[in-house]
Amino acid sequence: MSVDSDSDHSFGDWVESGPGTVKCLFCELLYDDVAEAMVHCAKDHNFDLSLAKRKYTMDFYSYIKCINYTRTRIQEDENFNPSTLFEVDPEPWNDDKYLAPVLKDDPWLMIDIDDVVEDEKESESGYTVNFENNQFTLSSEHFSHIQNKIQTVTKQLELKEKELAEAYSQMLQMKDTLTKVLAARPEDSINTASTLNLEDDHGYFGSYSSVDIHYEMLKDKVRTESYCSAILLNTPSFNGKTVLDLGTGSGILSMFMAKAQAAKVFAVDEADILYNATDNFRENGFDDIIVSIKGRIEDVILPVEKVDAIVSEWMGYFLLFESMLDSLIFARDKYLDKKGIMLPNECNLFICGVSDTERYEDILGFWSDVYGFRMPSLRTETLNKAQVEIVPVDRIVTDEYKLCTFDMYTCDTNSTNFKVEFKLNITKTCSMTSIVGYFDSRFDNVNTVILSTAPNCPPTHWKQTVFLLQDPIDVNEVGTKLLPLDWPQKLDAEKFSIF
Repeated sequence: MSVDSDSDHSFGDWVESGPGTVKCLFCELLYDDVAEAMVHCAKDHNFDLSLAKRKYTMDFYSYIKCINYTRTRIQEDENFNPSTLFEVDPEPWNDDKYLAPVLKDDPWLMIDIDDVVEDEKESESGYTVNFENNQFTLSSEHFSHIQNKIQTVTKQLELKEKELAEAYSQMLQMKDTLTKVLAARPEDSINTASTLNLEDDHGYFGSYSSVDIHYEMLKDKVRTESYCSAILLNTPSFNGKTVLDLGTGSGILSMFMAKAQAAKVFAVDEADILYNATDNFRENGFDDIIVSIKGRIEDVILPVEKVDAIVSEWMGYFLLFESMLDSLIFARDKYLDKKGIMLPNECNLFICGVSDTERYEDILGFWSDVYGFRMPSLRTETLNKAQVEIVPVDRIVTDEYKLCTFDMYTCDTNSTNFKVEFKLNITKTCSMTSIVGYFDSRFDNVNTVILSTAPNCPPTHWKQTVFLLQDPIDVNEVGTKLLPLDWPQKLDAEKFSIF
């Protein structure tokens, strides 16, 4: 974390100790300076900071945490015995939360433990310390030095608080984003693209710094166990190999690869969740195998020329509703060996017809009578937005139709620009109310694994994407039904946007 030395933070609230202003840590006695109080604590309370400094190799920050920890313990337990504090190992105050002062203007935090010595001597730092005569002299130069250190710690705390506030704001933003629906505009047929209309990369990657979204993805057993099976059931394919995990997130895919005996895994992510992933690697003993690299794949440089495999969970709603595909193609073209493996290696996009008049009326019929008023324009707005939800399998009234296939070894950034005129084979006489879109991802290997988000498969966090028809269409199961070319819910991913 960088600290701006030109900050205008004021230390006017801090005061120097004076006659009778320094209170003992454990009793009500007052002293003229910290040195006198320190000698008293050592003699009368067996609280010897000079001994602690040697035992714990205590630095300036450890000293601050020790003082604040001690004050916290005294506040929590009036009978706290200070003589036992330095008998424990490791030090119980080794937590950054104790950098925050317990008492405002605490004189004990105005000295530097690095300059506390037991014997009387003139140190190179400019301190003269003589505990026997209760003398503690501090030069103006080093008083300024201590102030600068306190200023640094205070700024770090302020930055941490700011980061926490930003993370909380991003979490709320992500929750709101996931409740929004996809915007679609009418075309003569289906036109899809992988472009996300996000304000900027900061907002996109910021949303993926939220723990909540990773919790939802990890809790998705279909998703996570599909990747786990695709990797661990094919361990020989990755044993001793070099792997790129693009968009590592929580780091779960990197750890699957490490468990599959990969020689080295490069975990790349621009989002701050990478810091948590790095902790996960260390906690599970993989920090010598997995290398964390923070940044966009387009901006970072891997420490190897080529990798043997690329694993990435890049898929979004209706497959293409995220911008990671372009990054995946960039990584493949730049880093994947000619004989390398892509996980997944193929993705397919499907649609089929749905008949659910109750849901249709629940969403669109609402605007016909809003407390006695009609609101047709809001009905139109709702109609032009896709719904992300789980579609009951008994509401499917057509065979599925495959719109396209993405071969991850050969597709490029233009592959998402396509139009498809489709026919749906009607399987039930009914009133068709919507079109539902979904995808599957294939992991072809010795043991092939298929991850599907279809309505007839176990639900995933992607659910399905539902496009409501402007008006229900009466269909007959005899023969096929060619959808009118002017139906308004054409799937135009170029126009997808998040509001």
